[in-house]
Amino acid sequence: MTVSSISSVSNGSGLVASLFFRTATRLIEIQCQRGRIYPSRLSLKMLQYSADHGHISAMSRLGGLLFDCGCGRADKRSGLEYIRRAAKGGDIEAQFLLGKACFEGKITPKDCKAATHWLVLAADSGHTRAAMVLKQCENNLENADIHQVALA
Repeated sequence: MTVSSISSVSNGSGLVASLFFRTATRLIEIQCQRGRIYPSRLSLKMLQYSADHGHISAMSRLGGLLFDCGCGRADKRSGLEYIRRAAKGGDIEAQFLLGKACFEGKITPKDCKAATHWLVLAADSGHTRAAMVLKQCENNLENADIHQVALA
């Protein structure tokens, strides 16, 4: 059974999306154990199906993979959009990734206020790396405020 043949199933698509997510996650784990750096095309297609059918964790996982490992700028932008959707859906890891992306400004314009917003949400939910990046972001904001006062 292929992704395209299952996508025509409208009844129970949430169940199929969940099943695809669990299967893709397990495939990726096995591939990583075997030393594969990037997931197979099948794993990515399964994650994409799940993400496109509203599975928040799949959005976060696929977005992270595309953003971190994508071949080109289009892949990275697509990944960032999946991350943004997952972050708005309440996924803690996606909130961290979006905050970090806003802080670094590689694909999206650097925005310390947006970064702070997403990093605070993630840190308040217990994400430890978010708290570390948040401190860096706050230091940048303080330095920018000091610089603006010096220019005035």
